[in-house]
Amino acid sequence: MKRNYLAFAISLALASSLPAYGADDEEKQQNEETEMEVIEVRGILSSLKEAQSIKKEADNVVDALVAEDIGKFPDSNVAEAMQRIPGVSVNRLRGEGQSVTVRGLSGDYNVTTLNGRKIASETVGRDFNYDLIAAELIGGIQVNKTQQASLPEGGIGAIINIDTLKPLNVGSKVAGSIEGYYNERAGETDPQASLLISETFNDDELGILISANHTSSFTRFDSHSAQWGWNEWSEAELMPDGDPNVSGRFPSWPNIMVSTDQRERSGGTLALQWRPTPELDINFDALYTKYEIESTGNMISLALFEGTNLDNIQDVQFGADGHTNSITIGEPGNMDSPAIAELLESQNPRDSDAMQVGLNLNYIWDNFNFNVDMAYSEAEDASAAVSWVVVRTAIDTLTVNWDNGEQVPDISFGDTVLDENIDYGAWYARIDGDKVKDKTGNFNFDGTYEPDDGIISKVLFGTGYNMQDKGKTYWSQENPSAYTFRNGATDSEWINAPDSEKVDIAGNTLWGPLPGSALNPGNFDDFMGSSNANLPNTWAGINIPGLFDYYRSLDSEAFDQYLVPRPNLTGGNTYGVKEETIHAYAEMILEDEIAGMPYMLDFGLRYIDTTVTSWGYSQDPANIAFDEDGLFTDAVDTVGLVEFEGNYKKLLPSFNGKLGLTDDLVWRLSLSQAISRPPLTNLSPVTSIWQNEEKTPPENFIYENDPGLEPYYADQLDTTLEWYYSDSGTLNLAFYYKELHGFVIYEPTRETINGASFEVTRPYNDDENQSRIRGYELNWLQTFDDFLPDPLAGFGVQANYTYNNSESGEYTDDGEQLPFKGLSDHQYNVVAFYENHGLKVNVAYNYRSEYSLGKQWYWSNALNDWTSETLQVDEWGQLDMQVGYDITDNITLTFEANNLLDPDYVQYLNGDKNHVDYISSWGRSYRAGVRFKF
Repeated sequence: MKRNYLAFAISLALASSLPAYGADDEEKQQNEETEMEVIEVRGILSSLKEAQSIKKEADNVVDALVAEDIGKFPDSNVAEAMQRIPGVSVNRLRGEGQSVTVRGLSGDYNVTTLNGRKIASETVGRDFNYDLIAAELIGGIQVNKTQQASLPEGGIGAIINIDTLKPLNVGSKVAGSIEGYYNERAGETDPQASLLISETFNDDELGILISANHTSSFTRFDSHSAQWGWNEWSEAELMPDGDPNVSGRFPSWPNIMVSTDQRERSGGTLALQWRPTPELDINFDALYTKYEIESTGNMISLALFEGTNLDNIQDVQFGADGHTNSITIGEPGNMDSPAIAELLESQNPRDSDAMQVGLNLNYIWDNFNFNVDMAYSEAEDASAAVSWVVVRTAIDTLTVNWDNGEQVPDISFGDTVLDENIDYGAWYARIDGDKVKDKTGNFNFDGTYEPDDGIISKVLFGTGYNMQDKGKTYWSQENPSAYTFRNGATDSEWINAPDSEKVDIAGNTLWGPLPGSALNPGNFDDFMGSSNANLPNTWAGINIPGLFDYYRSLDSEAFDQYLVPRPNLTGGNTYGVKEETIHAYAEMILEDEIAGMPYMLDFGLRYIDTTVTSWGYSQDPANIAFDEDGLFTDAVDTVGLVEFEGNYKKLLPSFNGKLGLTDDLVWRLSLSQAISRPPLTNLSPVTSIWQNEEKTPPENFIYENDPGLEPYYADQLDTTLEWYYSDSGTLNLAFYYKELHGFVIYEPTRETINGASFEVTRPYNDDENQSRIRGYELNWLQTFDDFLPDPLAGFGVQANYTYNNSESGEYTDDGEQLPFKGLSDHQYNVVAFYENHGLKVNVAYNYRSEYSLGKQWYWSNALNDWTSETLQVDEWGQLDMQVGYDITDNITLTFEANNLLDPDYVQYLNGDKNHVDYISSWGRSYRAGVRFKF
């Protein structure tokens, strides 16, 4: 008799199974009787204990989250709830948890399944955005940190499974919530609601469950960015009689920005379950979710040097650390020597949806358990409209002071006020983005055989077909700079409009001045409220529809030709990759005792056969031809559809063992080989050909991807010691080691093509060098009822700590090896809770130390070349609180506060926290409402 991951006893829908550990025939009979009952997990402590029970009963290394109640997950954001699991870190986008890393490995190294099936994702890569799914739709999450043959392949980091609910486990129930959401920066309250209806019929033989969710939220965050790196200038280049031996680095376009997001997320699930006999269980489930974001950034961007007359620079102070302390451009009240400022409107919309439908049939016959599962999933991001729209103006004086003791510089404008009443001219208008469509499908047959006696307790076997087909179409304009006069020009190459429509701003000819309909007055204040830097409090914004109406009035044909986005088939940015995998596996579980200690040995072998089909629009080296000057002919630019098909086969062994040292102490050992497939961009069959015509003779280049790349693979070792010392306490210690091989690297070679020398860059799997990740996790759960008098009972704590150490195989220019991107050396979570007398209080603190974002490039005058530096993210600590009070058994008042400490998110250069490249502040948010259940 199989036991499910969460066991029917915790009322959750599961697609995979876990064997009983040391269960005798009497216990199996009790489990069979229990499976038909509706048993409800309710409350903080119950959910934590059930998660620990899942971990203890599992054959592999698993950590889990369990819903505290029907429709009540530990956190309203799925990704941020997962950071409570040891080794899991959350990656935030615009203040909201979106994706996760597991033991330092990002989403490209993890596989996310819904009810045991691979779910499609709307991302360009293999990552999955957890903010797409509302927490109210989820019953539980399991993070499989070690491999089993019966688990899907592809996750060197983890296999993360999300479960929705089954009606026969929930029973007859109506549950829901109504809440209001408030972000202190935005100053607006928005509604959020969820509803679940479950009903059973015919003596609990048939069940139906429907759930729906809608959330609306308006958020704001403030930021400062160096934007596009820090370039190096000498004093002699900037000041008369300056010293050429003194230099400093400046950000190219320092900016400050206020960003707002209007987020709307709607979703629902449907589950039909028919259990006509105890042996047959048929389930149909469906999920649909949609997430729309209107994201707008209102920015002041300071063009320190581009378009600025360097004679207008009044003062530059260089620091001893190689960075500039301050710069002043222009004189107060003198518009004859001004600086240039830009208003920039950034729009980053999101229009994502995902769906999955699945059918599962489970049949028990004698000692066999057969499972047939089929599913189809789609996800789409239809946005493709990321905009970066810029207008320019002049300010009498600009002073930027980085030497102010703050992480944000002082920025002042002399007598100029950047409101909607001064003159602005047209500049840059970029609109581009990707449309992504992903489809997955599977048909799997799995079986389990449990002998009546003997050392072999279970044999698992199965085969199946899995498919993922993801395509990306890049949309862009022909010329975002069509309404710009470049390099001091006074006549336009692209726009046919009279000279009366031109304006001179800071010695630059621009189209303008812009009409009032192209501008918006500033509608915010208290920028970077916690900063002591001297900053503008508010400024004007761009009304993009009004601005584009003005552009059309100048030259409507040019607008349609140059600024309207269309599918772009050049540059290798439009492509698709389809992967079809046939798998088969066998897994044998042995259970017995040694020296009175029960043990379990799980041996597995998984075979995969993957066919990769990719397509894309590419240049063709066969078209390379030269004119008499050695320059490419127009034929080289010809782009056509190309396709590729490849195949690889792998055998993936796994071993999981556990030994019951005592009734309360369990030791585990796991060994496995796991794979993660290469990024989809590497698999596109695209070739790019270009030429540097400024060199004599011209330099020729080819850049190619390789759809025939094989997966990365990792040899993994995990061992844990788990102490379940009482009903109210557990202590677990885990060690892990991963040695990764076959990373994709690009290296140039010299080749002769059509009689000319080319530098050709292609990717390949590097099997000679290894990357390593190693670390340990410590997890503790303790309640204090045994130590406190009854009136004070209900207090408890859950805490975990993770240490990571990694070697990425990537080096700085100084030869220092970089850690894996996104991997913090230290992270910990502490959750203190109280649950008694109808009151539930949960206070959670999450911390992660600094981590690397890899290298970024900048121009060095000293080297007269591009060089790289490291970019890091500063440590982060977040404090959240949840409070609930049961008015009755059916109605609970709720309150939730997030990001109470409101730390700044900071990126800095070369390990020096004084050299800030980016900083943002997101503000606190609150939810309050009522939950009900009948």
